[in-house]
Amino acid sequence: MVQPSSGDNLEFFCLDTGTWTPIKNVRFEEAKTYRWRTTTHAPFRFLLNGMPLPMVSTDYGWEGEWAAPFQSGMLEFTIEQVERITIETFLYSDKRKLTEDDFEQMISDILTEAAACFQHCGVHSKFNNSGFVRKISMAQWDYIDRTFYRLQRTFKEIQTEPLRRLRTTDQWIRRENVKHVTPALLAWSERHSGNGMSSEIPVPELIWSGVREDTFNVYENQVLLRQLRELQRLLREYQAAAVDAIRLKAEHYLDRIHYWLRSSFLHHIQPHVGPIVVSQAFRKHPIYRNWFSWFHQLYQFKEYSIGFKNSIPLKDTYHLYEIWVFMRMVKILREKEALLDPSELFSLEQDGLVLNLSEKKESRVKLVGGATLAYQRWFTSATQDFVTYTHGMKPDIVLESEGKLTIFDPKYRLDHNLPMALGEMHKYRDGIVSKADGSRVVEEVYIITPAPGEENSHLFGDAYRERYRMGAYCLKPGGTGQELENKLAEILLEIDK
Repeated sequence: MVQPSSGDNLEFFCLDTGTWTPIKNVRFEEAKTYRWRTTTHAPFRFLLNGMPLPMVSTDYGWEGEWAAPFQSGMLEFTIEQVERITIETFLYSDKRKLTEDDFEQMISDILTEAAACFQHCGVHSKFNNSGFVRKISMAQWDYIDRTFYRLQRTFKEIQTEPLRRLRTTDQWIRRENVKHVTPALLAWSERHSGNGMSSEIPVPELIWSGVREDTFNVYENQVLLRQLRELQRLLREYQAAAVDAIRLKAEHYLDRIHYWLRSSFLHHIQPHVGPIVVSQAFRKHPIYRNWFSWFHQLYQFKEYSIGFKNSIPLKDTYHLYEIWVFMRMVKILREKEALLDPSELFSLEQDGLVLNLSEKKESRVKLVGGATLAYQRWFTSATQDFVTYTHGMKPDIVLESEGKLTIFDPKYRLDHNLPMALGEMHKYRDGIVSKADGSRVVEEVYIITPAPGEENSHLFGDAYRERYRMGAYCLKPGGTGQELENKLAEILLEIDK
Protein backbone atom coordinates (compact mmCIF):
# COMPACT_ATOMS: atom_id res chain seq x y z
CA MET A 1 0.00 0.00 0.00
CA VAL A 2 1.40 3.42 -1.01
CA GLN A 3 1.86 5.88 1.86
CA PRO A 4 -0.34 9.01 1.46
CA SER A 5 1.48 12.15 0.35
CA SER A 6 1.69 15.18 2.63
CA GLY A 7 0.12 17.21 -0.14
CA ASP A 8 -3.15 15.35 0.32
CA ASN A 9 -3.86 16.88 3.75
CA LEU A 10 -1.77 20.07 3.90
CA GLU A 11 -3.85 22.87 5.41
CA PHE A 12 -3.39 26.57 6.09
CA PHE A 13 -5.11 28.54 8.82
CA CYS A 14 -7.17 31.22 7.08
CA LEU A 15 -7.29 34.45 9.08
CA ASP A 16 -10.45 35.71 7.37
CA THR A 17 -12.58 32.64 8.14
CA GLY A 18 -10.73 31.43 11.25
CA THR A 19 -10.68 27.87 9.92
CA TRP A 20 -8.14 25.41 8.53
CA THR A 21 -8.40 25.36 4.73
CA PRO A 22 -6.78 22.99 2.20
CA ILE A 23 -3.85 24.62 0.43
CA LYS A 24 -5.58 24.57 -2.94
CA ASN A 25 -8.50 26.62 -1.59
CA VAL A 26 -6.57 29.33 0.29
CA ARG A 27 -6.58 32.92 -0.99
CA PHE A 28 -3.15 34.19 0.06
CA GLU A 29 -2.67 37.91 0.69
CA GLU A 30 0.60 39.78 1.11
CA ALA A 31 1.91 40.98 4.49
CA LYS A 32 -0.03 38.31 6.40
CA THR A 33 1.26 35.46 8.57
CA TYR A 34 -0.08 31.96 7.87
CA ARG A 35 0.16 28.78 9.94
CA TRP A 36 0.16 25.44 8.19
CA ARG A 37 -0.01 21.80 9.25
CA THR A 38 -0.20 18.25 7.92
CA THR A 39 -1.22 15.03 9.68
CA THR A 40 1.56 12.89 8.26
CA HIS A 41 4.46 12.00 10.58
CA ALA A 42 6.84 10.91 7.81
CA PRO A 43 9.62 13.38 6.99
CA PHE A 44 9.20 15.48 3.85
CA ARG A 45 10.38 18.75 2.30
CA PHE A 46 8.10 21.75 1.89
CA LEU A 47 9.41 24.46 -0.45
CA LEU A 48 8.12 27.86 -1.53
CA ASN A 49 9.50 29.10 -4.85
CA GLY A 50 12.41 26.70 -4.40
CA MET A 51 13.23 27.75 -0.81
CA PRO A 52 12.52 25.28 2.06
CA LEU A 53 10.07 26.40 4.75
CA PRO A 54 10.91 25.66 8.41
CA MET A 55 8.74 23.13 10.26
CA VAL A 56 8.51 21.36 13.61
CA SER A 57 7.30 17.89 14.49
CA THR A 58 4.23 17.76 16.78
CA ASP A 59 1.81 15.16 18.05
CA TYR A 60 -0.50 16.21 15.21
CA GLY A 61 2.15 15.77 12.51
CA TRP A 62 4.23 18.59 11.04
CA GLU A 63 3.49 22.28 11.54
CA GLY A 64 5.04 25.58 10.51
CA GLU A 65 4.49 29.30 10.04
CA TRP A 66 5.04 31.48 7.00
CA ALA A 67 4.98 35.29 6.72
CA ALA A 68 3.90 36.43 3.27
CA PRO A 69 6.11 39.17 1.78
CA PHE A 70 4.80 42.66 1.13
CA GLN A 71 4.74 42.01 -2.59
CA SER A 72 2.17 40.27 -4.77
CA GLY A 73 2.99 37.68 -7.42
CA MET A 74 3.00 33.98 -8.30
CA LEU A 75 3.62 31.35 -5.60
CA GLU A 76 4.83 27.82 -6.23
CA PHE A 77 4.58 25.37 -3.32
CA THR A 78 6.52 22.12 -3.74
CA ILE A 79 6.04 19.02 -1.57
CA GLU A 80 8.76 16.36 -1.84
CA GLN A 81 8.04 13.02 -0.18
CA VAL A 82 6.99 9.82 -1.92
CA GLU A 83 6.43 11.89 -5.02
CA ARG A 84 6.98 15.51 -5.99
CA ILE A 85 3.84 17.64 -5.97
CA THR A 86 3.77 21.24 -7.23
CA ILE A 87 0.92 23.59 -6.41
CA GLU A 88 0.77 27.00 -8.10
CA THR A 89 -1.27 29.84 -6.66
CA PHE A 90 -1.19 33.63 -6.43
CA LEU A 91 -0.27 36.05 -3.66
CA TYR A 92 -2.82 38.85 -3.87
CA SER A 93 -2.30 42.49 -2.91
CA ASP A 94 -3.71 43.67 0.38
CA LYS A 95 -7.08 45.33 -0.15
CA ARG A 96 -5.92 48.42 1.76
CA LYS A 97 -2.75 48.89 -0.25
CA LEU A 98 -2.09 51.52 -2.91
CA THR A 99 -3.15 50.42 -6.38
CA GLU A 100 -1.08 50.45 -9.55
CA ASP A 101 -3.01 53.55 -10.64
CA ASP A 102 -1.79 55.25 -7.45
CA PHE A 103 1.75 54.20 -8.38
CA GLU A 104 1.43 55.86 -11.79
CA GLN A 105 -0.14 58.94 -10.21
CA MET A 106 2.80 59.31 -7.81
CA ILE A 107 5.30 59.17 -10.67
CA SER A 108 3.31 61.79 -12.58
CA ASP A 109 3.14 64.08 -9.54
CA ILE A 110 6.88 63.76 -8.86
CA LEU A 111 7.87 64.58 -12.44
CA THR A 112 5.41 67.48 -12.62
CA GLU A 113 6.83 69.07 -9.48
CA ALA A 114 10.39 68.34 -10.66
CA ALA A 115 9.62 70.31 -13.84
CA ALA A 116 8.32 73.20 -11.72
CA CYS A 117 11.50 73.16 -9.61
CA PHE A 118 13.51 73.00 -12.82
CA GLN A 119 11.91 76.27 -13.95
CA HIS A 120 12.25 77.74 -10.45
CA CYS A 121 16.01 77.29 -10.08
CA GLY A 122 16.97 77.50 -13.76
CA VAL A 123 19.08 74.34 -13.92
CA HIS A 124 18.89 71.76 -16.67
CA SER A 125 18.29 68.09 -16.16
CA LYS A 126 18.28 64.71 -17.82
CA PHE A 127 15.50 64.77 -20.40
CA ASN A 128 12.92 62.36 -21.71
CA ASN A 129 12.39 63.99 -25.09
CA SER A 130 10.49 63.66 -28.35
CA GLY A 131 9.58 65.68 -31.44
CA PHE A 132 11.85 66.98 -34.23
CA VAL A 133 12.86 70.64 -34.21
CA ARG A 134 15.85 72.44 -35.82
CA LYS A 135 16.70 75.06 -33.23
CA ILE A 136 19.10 75.28 -30.35
CA SER A 137 17.95 74.74 -26.78
CA MET A 138 19.33 73.94 -23.36
CA ALA A 139 18.06 70.39 -23.78
CA GLN A 140 19.98 70.03 -27.04
CA TRP A 141 23.16 71.47 -25.53
CA ASP A 142 22.83 69.08 -22.60
CA TYR A 143 22.67 66.20 -25.11
CA ILE A 144 25.75 67.44 -27.03
CA ASP A 145 27.74 67.98 -23.86
CA ARG A 146 26.87 64.58 -22.39
CA THR A 147 27.44 62.49 -25.50
CA PHE A 148 30.15 64.26 -27.51
CA TYR A 149 32.72 61.78 -26.21
CA ARG A 150 30.65 59.03 -27.81
CA LEU A 151 30.54 60.86 -31.14
CA GLN A 152 34.30 61.38 -30.96
CA ARG A 153 34.91 57.68 -30.40
CA THR A 154 32.60 56.78 -33.29
CA PHE A 155 34.34 59.16 -35.70
CA LYS A 156 37.71 57.72 -34.74
CA GLU A 157 36.45 54.25 -35.65
CA ILE A 158 35.08 55.54 -38.97
CA GLN A 159 38.35 57.35 -39.69
CA THR A 160 40.26 54.10 -39.20
CA GLU A 161 38.17 52.21 -41.74
CA PRO A 162 35.71 54.40 -43.69
CA LEU A 163 33.25 52.96 -46.15
CA ARG A 164 34.58 52.74 -49.71
CA ARG A 165 33.72 51.11 -52.99
CA LEU A 166 35.46 50.16 -56.24
CA ARG A 167 34.78 52.64 -59.01
CA THR A 168 35.46 51.88 -62.67
CA THR A 169 36.30 54.76 -65.02
CA ASP A 170 37.10 54.47 -68.73
CA GLN A 171 40.30 56.17 -69.86
CA TRP A 172 43.26 55.84 -72.23
CA ILE A 173 46.00 53.69 -70.79
CA ARG A 174 49.21 52.36 -72.23
CA ARG A 175 49.18 48.83 -73.50
CA GLU A 176 51.76 47.57 -70.98
CA ASN A 177 49.75 48.99 -68.05
CA VAL A 178 46.71 46.82 -68.68
CA LYS A 179 46.15 44.68 -65.59
CA HIS A 180 42.80 43.07 -66.33
CA VAL A 181 41.57 41.77 -69.67
CA THR A 182 37.81 42.15 -69.74
CA PRO A 183 35.25 41.26 -72.43
CA ALA A 184 34.83 44.99 -73.08
CA LEU A 185 38.57 45.35 -73.68
CA LEU A 186 38.60 42.39 -76.09
CA ALA A 187 35.62 43.82 -77.98
CA TRP A 188 37.36 47.20 -78.29
CA SER A 189 40.55 45.52 -79.53
CA GLU A 190 38.63 43.66 -82.24
CA ARG A 191 37.04 46.89 -83.42
CA HIS A 192 40.43 48.59 -83.62
CA SER A 193 42.64 45.74 -84.83
CA GLY A 194 45.52 46.49 -87.19
CA ASN A 195 46.41 49.77 -85.55
CA GLY A 196 49.34 48.31 -83.68
CA MET A 197 53.04 48.70 -84.31
CA SER A 198 53.27 45.53 -86.46
CA SER A 199 51.39 42.43 -87.42
CA GLU A 200 52.97 40.64 -84.48
CA ILE A 201 51.71 43.35 -82.11
CA PRO A 202 48.30 44.28 -83.54
CA VAL A 203 47.05 45.91 -80.32
CA PRO A 204 47.41 49.74 -80.34
CA GLU A 205 49.85 51.40 -77.93
CA LEU A 206 47.02 53.34 -76.20
CA ILE A 207 43.92 51.42 -75.21
CA TRP A 208 40.52 52.72 -74.11
CA SER A 209 39.75 50.60 -71.06
CA GLY A 210 38.17 50.72 -67.63
CA VAL A 211 40.34 51.41 -64.58
CA ARG A 212 39.12 50.31 -61.14
CA GLU A 213 40.13 52.20 -58.02
CA ASP A 214 38.94 52.69 -54.43
CA THR A 215 36.84 55.76 -53.67
CA PHE A 216 35.42 57.16 -50.43
CA ASN A 217 32.84 59.17 -52.34
CA VAL A 218 29.90 57.04 -51.20
CA TYR A 219 26.45 58.11 -50.00
CA GLU A 220 27.12 57.46 -46.30
CA ASN A 221 30.29 59.58 -46.29
CA GLN A 222 28.47 62.38 -48.11
CA VAL A 223 25.80 62.36 -45.38
CA LEU A 224 28.51 62.25 -42.70
CA LEU A 225 30.15 65.36 -44.18
CA ARG A 226 26.82 67.18 -44.29
CA GLN A 227 26.10 66.30 -40.66
CA LEU A 228 29.53 67.49 -39.55
CA ARG A 229 28.93 70.85 -41.19
CA GLU A 230 25.50 71.11 -39.56
CA LEU A 231 27.04 70.40 -36.17
CA GLN A 232 29.71 72.99 -36.94
CA ARG A 233 26.97 75.57 -37.54
CA LEU A 234 25.20 74.65 -34.28
CA LEU A 235 28.37 74.90 -32.23
CA ARG A 236 29.03 78.37 -33.64
CA GLU A 237 25.66 79.44 -32.26
CA TYR A 238 26.47 77.96 -28.85
CA GLN A 239 29.85 79.68 -29.06
CA ALA A 240 27.98 82.99 -28.88
CA ALA A 241 26.14 82.00 -25.67
CA ALA A 242 26.29 84.31 -22.65
CA VAL A 243 27.19 81.44 -20.30
CA ASP A 244 30.96 81.05 -20.08
CA ALA A 245 30.83 77.30 -19.43
CA ILE A 246 28.79 76.70 -22.59
CA ARG A 247 30.90 79.05 -24.71
CA LEU A 248 34.21 77.48 -23.70
CA LYS A 249 33.00 73.93 -24.25
CA ALA A 250 31.48 74.88 -27.62
CA GLU A 251 34.86 76.28 -28.71
CA HIS A 252 36.57 73.04 -27.69
CA TYR A 253 34.03 70.90 -29.56
CA LEU A 254 34.29 73.20 -32.59
CA ASP A 255 38.05 72.64 -32.74
CA ARG A 256 37.44 68.91 -32.85
CA ILE A 257 34.99 69.31 -35.75
CA HIS A 258 37.52 71.42 -37.69
CA TYR A 259 40.11 68.68 -37.20
CA TRP A 260 37.70 65.99 -38.37
CA LEU A 261 36.82 67.94 -41.52
CA ARG A 262 40.49 67.79 -42.55
CA SER A 263 40.44 63.96 -42.59
CA SER A 264 41.88 62.51 -45.79
CA PHE A 265 38.88 60.33 -46.61
CA LEU A 266 36.67 63.45 -46.78
CA HIS A 267 38.80 65.06 -49.49
CA HIS A 268 37.15 65.25 -52.93
CA ILE A 269 33.73 64.56 -51.37
CA GLN A 270 30.77 66.90 -51.63
CA PRO A 271 28.15 66.93 -48.84
CA HIS A 272 24.87 65.24 -49.63
CA VAL A 273 22.11 67.53 -50.90
CA GLY A 274 18.43 66.73 -50.46
CA PRO A 275 16.49 64.50 -48.09
CA ILE A 276 18.45 61.90 -46.16
CA VAL A 277 17.39 58.30 -46.63
CA VAL A 278 18.34 55.59 -44.14
CA SER A 279 20.52 53.28 -46.20
CA GLN A 280 21.41 49.67 -45.48
CA ALA A 281 24.77 50.77 -44.08
CA PHE A 282 23.09 53.20 -41.66
CA ARG A 283 20.79 50.37 -40.58
CA LYS A 284 23.26 47.52 -40.26
CA HIS A 285 26.84 48.80 -40.12
CA PRO A 286 27.66 48.86 -36.37
CA ILE A 287 29.73 52.07 -36.53
CA TYR A 288 27.82 54.07 -39.11
CA ARG A 289 24.56 53.12 -37.37
CA ASN A 290 25.82 54.68 -34.11
CA TRP A 291 26.87 57.79 -36.00
CA PHE A 292 23.48 58.18 -37.67
CA SER A 293 21.63 57.54 -34.39
CA TRP A 294 23.59 60.28 -32.64
CA PHE A 295 22.60 62.90 -35.22
CA HIS A 296 19.03 61.65 -35.36
CA GLN A 297 18.75 62.30 -31.62
CA LEU A 298 20.36 65.74 -31.97
CA TYR A 299 17.12 67.41 -33.04
CA GLN A 300 14.63 65.42 -30.95
CA PHE A 301 13.98 68.16 -28.40
CA LYS A 302 10.69 69.71 -29.42
CA GLU A 303 9.12 68.31 -26.25
CA TYR A 304 10.98 67.12 -23.17
CA SER A 305 10.41 66.30 -19.54
CA ILE A 306 12.61 65.61 -16.54
CA GLY A 307 13.29 61.97 -15.72
CA PHE A 308 14.40 59.91 -12.73
CA LYS A 309 18.04 59.02 -12.25
CA ASN A 310 17.02 55.38 -11.77
CA SER A 311 13.89 53.45 -12.60
CA ILE A 312 11.73 52.48 -9.63
CA PRO A 313 10.15 49.01 -9.84
CA LEU A 314 6.59 48.48 -8.75
CA LYS A 315 7.72 46.30 -5.84
CA ASP A 316 9.57 49.29 -4.34
CA THR A 317 6.41 51.32 -3.86
CA TYR A 318 7.48 52.25 -0.32
CA HIS A 319 10.54 54.07 -1.74
CA LEU A 320 8.47 55.85 -4.38
CA TYR A 321 5.98 56.89 -1.70
CA GLU A 322 8.77 58.53 0.32
CA ILE A 323 9.93 60.52 -2.71
CA TRP A 324 6.36 61.45 -3.59
CA VAL A 325 5.65 62.78 -0.08
CA PHE A 326 8.83 64.86 -0.14
CA MET A 327 8.02 66.36 -3.55
CA ARG A 328 4.45 67.00 -2.41
CA MET A 329 5.81 69.00 0.53
CA VAL A 330 8.15 70.88 -1.83
CA LYS A 331 5.12 71.75 -3.96
CA ILE A 332 3.20 73.09 -0.95
CA LEU A 333 6.15 75.23 0.10
CA ARG A 334 6.69 76.49 -3.45
CA GLU A 335 3.04 77.50 -3.83
CA LYS A 336 3.29 79.39 -0.53
CA GLU A 337 6.34 81.24 -1.92
CA ALA A 338 8.61 79.76 0.74
CA LEU A 339 10.94 77.93 -1.67
CA LEU A 340 14.24 79.68 -2.42
CA ASP A 341 16.65 77.19 -4.01
CA PRO A 342 15.72 73.61 -5.00
CA SER A 343 18.86 73.07 -7.12
CA GLU A 344 20.21 70.38 -4.76
CA LEU A 345 17.40 68.12 -5.94
CA PHE A 346 19.46 67.70 -9.09
CA SER A 347 22.96 66.26 -9.34
CA LEU A 348 25.57 65.97 -12.08
CA GLU A 349 26.08 62.41 -13.29
CA GLN A 350 27.82 60.92 -16.30
CA ASP A 351 24.52 61.14 -18.16
CA GLY A 352 23.89 64.75 -17.15
CA LEU A 353 21.99 66.56 -14.44
CA VAL A 354 19.20 64.36 -13.12
CA LEU A 355 16.58 64.36 -10.40
CA ASN A 356 18.52 62.58 -7.70
CA LEU A 357 16.48 61.53 -4.69
CA SER A 358 17.73 58.28 -3.22
CA GLU A 359 18.06 56.49 0.10
CA LYS A 360 21.85 56.86 -0.04
CA LYS A 361 22.17 60.60 -0.60
CA GLU A 362 20.96 63.65 1.29
CA SER A 363 19.09 66.25 -0.76
CA ARG A 364 18.26 69.63 0.73
CA VAL A 365 16.21 72.62 -0.48
CA LYS A 366 16.56 76.12 0.92
CA LEU A 367 13.51 77.94 2.27
CA VAL A 368 12.81 81.49 3.35
CA GLY A 369 14.12 82.66 6.70
CA GLY A 370 17.14 80.35 6.58
CA ALA A 371 15.00 77.22 6.94
CA THR A 372 15.68 74.01 5.00
CA LEU A 373 13.78 70.90 3.97
CA ALA A 374 15.98 67.81 3.67
CA TYR A 375 15.42 64.33 2.27
CA GLN A 376 17.36 61.47 3.91
CA ARG A 377 19.34 63.77 6.22
CA TRP A 378 22.05 61.90 8.11
CA PHE A 379 22.84 62.51 11.80
CA THR A 380 25.92 61.01 13.50
CA SER A 381 28.23 61.89 16.38
CA ALA A 382 30.33 63.94 13.95
CA THR A 383 27.70 65.88 11.97
CA GLN A 384 27.51 69.65 12.10
CA ASP A 385 25.07 71.48 14.45
CA PHE A 386 23.07 68.37 15.42
CA VAL A 387 24.49 65.04 16.58
CA THR A 388 23.44 61.67 18.00
CA TYR A 389 25.01 60.06 21.05
CA THR A 390 24.06 56.45 20.20
CA HIS A 391 24.12 55.42 16.55
CA GLY A 392 23.61 57.12 13.20
CA MET A 393 20.05 58.19 12.38
CA LYS A 394 18.55 59.10 9.02
CA PRO A 395 14.97 60.41 9.12
CA ASP A 396 13.25 60.54 5.75
CA ILE A 397 12.23 64.23 5.81
CA VAL A 398 13.58 66.91 8.16
CA LEU A 399 12.38 70.52 8.28
CA GLU A 400 14.92 72.70 10.09
CA SER A 401 13.96 76.18 11.28
CA GLU A 402 15.71 78.44 13.79
CA GLY A 403 17.72 75.60 15.30
CA LYS A 404 14.71 73.31 15.76
CA LEU A 405 13.74 70.20 13.80
CA THR A 406 10.39 68.82 12.71
CA ILE A 407 10.61 65.28 11.38
CA PHE A 408 8.18 63.70 8.91
CA ASP A 409 8.53 59.99 8.24
CA PRO A 410 6.52 58.55 5.32
CA LYS A 411 5.41 55.04 6.27
CA TYR A 412 3.96 52.82 3.60
CA ARG A 413 2.23 50.66 6.19
CA LEU A 414 -1.20 49.37 7.06
CA ASP A 415 -3.33 50.75 9.86
CA HIS A 416 -2.56 48.11 12.46
CA ASN A 417 1.21 48.74 12.16
CA LEU A 418 1.03 52.49 12.78
CA PRO A 419 1.34 52.50 16.62
CA MET A 420 4.58 50.53 16.39
CA ALA A 421 5.89 52.85 13.65
CA LEU A 422 5.02 55.92 15.71
CA GLY A 423 6.77 54.40 18.73
CA GLU A 424 9.97 54.17 16.69
CA MET A 425 9.84 57.95 16.22
CA HIS A 426 10.77 58.47 19.89
CA LYS A 427 14.40 57.69 19.04
CA TYR A 428 14.54 60.88 16.96
CA ARG A 429 13.12 63.05 19.75
CA ASP A 430 15.53 61.67 22.33
CA GLY A 431 18.56 60.74 20.23
CA ILE A 432 19.17 63.87 18.10
CA VAL A 433 20.58 66.72 20.19
CA SER A 434 22.32 70.06 19.75
CA LYS A 435 26.07 69.78 19.27
CA ALA A 436 26.60 73.01 21.21
CA ASP A 437 24.85 72.22 24.52
CA GLY A 438 23.33 68.73 24.17
CA SER A 439 19.75 69.99 24.38
CA ARG A 440 16.93 68.31 22.49
CA VAL A 441 16.23 69.87 19.12
CA VAL A 442 13.46 67.66 17.67
CA GLU A 443 10.23 69.39 18.60
CA GLU A 444 7.71 67.36 16.62
CA VAL A 445 7.62 64.00 14.82
CA TYR A 446 4.91 62.85 12.46
CA ILE A 447 4.15 59.83 10.33
CA ILE A 448 2.72 60.34 6.85
CA THR A 449 0.86 57.33 5.51
CA PRO A 450 -1.64 56.36 2.81
CA ALA A 451 -3.60 54.42 5.47
CA PRO A 452 -7.03 55.99 6.14
CA GLY A 453 -6.67 55.64 9.92
CA GLU A 454 -9.77 53.55 10.49
CA GLU A 455 -8.13 51.27 13.09
CA ASN A 456 -6.11 53.95 14.92
CA SER A 457 -8.11 57.10 14.30
CA HIS A 458 -6.85 58.80 17.49
CA LEU A 459 -3.35 59.08 15.97
CA PHE A 460 -4.79 61.28 13.20
CA GLY A 461 -6.71 63.62 15.49
CA ASP A 462 -5.78 67.25 16.18
CA ALA A 463 -6.10 66.71 19.93
CA TYR A 464 -3.53 63.90 19.92
CA ARG A 465 -1.11 65.83 17.70
CA GLU A 466 -1.36 69.04 19.75
CA ARG A 467 -0.98 67.27 23.09
CA TYR A 468 1.94 64.97 22.26
CA ARG A 469 3.44 66.92 19.32
CA MET A 470 3.47 63.73 17.34
CA GLY A 471 0.92 61.73 15.37
CA ALA A 472 0.00 60.81 11.82
CA TYR A 473 -1.20 62.51 8.64
CA CYS A 474 -3.00 60.73 5.82
CA LEU A 475 -1.64 61.54 2.37
CA LYS A 476 -2.67 59.44 -0.58
CA PRO A 477 -2.29 60.02 -4.35
CA GLY A 478 -5.29 61.94 -5.61
CA GLY A 479 -6.05 63.34 -2.15
CA THR A 480 -5.91 66.98 -1.08
CA GLY A 481 -3.55 66.61 1.88
CA GLN A 482 -5.15 69.67 3.45
CA GLU A 483 -4.16 68.78 7.01
CA LEU A 484 -0.49 68.44 6.09
CA GLU A 485 -0.67 71.70 4.14
CA ASN A 486 -2.11 73.43 7.20
CA LYS A 487 0.73 72.06 9.33
CA LEU A 488 3.38 73.39 6.97
CA ALA A 489 1.63 76.76 6.86
CA GLU A 490 1.72 76.83 10.66
CA ILE A 491 5.49 76.19 10.64
CA LEU A 492 5.99 78.95 8.05
CA LEU A 493 4.14 81.40 10.28
CA GLU A 494 6.57 80.62 13.09
CA ILE A 495 9.47 81.31 10.72
CA ASP A 496 8.05 84.73 9.76
CA LYS A 497 7.68 85.87 13.37
